[in-house]
Amino acid sequence: MSLPLVASKLAASPVALFAGGGTPTFDVSTIVSGAVESTQSQVFTVLGIVVPAIVTVTAAVVGIKFAIGWVRKIRG
Repeated sequence: MSLPLVASKLAASPVALFAGGGTPTFDVSTIVSGAVESTQSQVFTVLGIVVPAIVTVTAAVVGIKFAIGWVRKIRG
């Protein structure tokens, strides 16, 4: 294979790669925006589960402490 033939094939390869239409783009803002939206969705889903669980556990602890104090008060 001669050098001019190799050079012509290399020069033609980008044209062959992008022959499907317009020029390909790498839009960072779209990718980052999609990642942020995905992360927000996941965080809000987790918070929707974790916050009620924390409230329930806290209420149970306070209720148990109140009940123990109330029983001790009754027993004298």
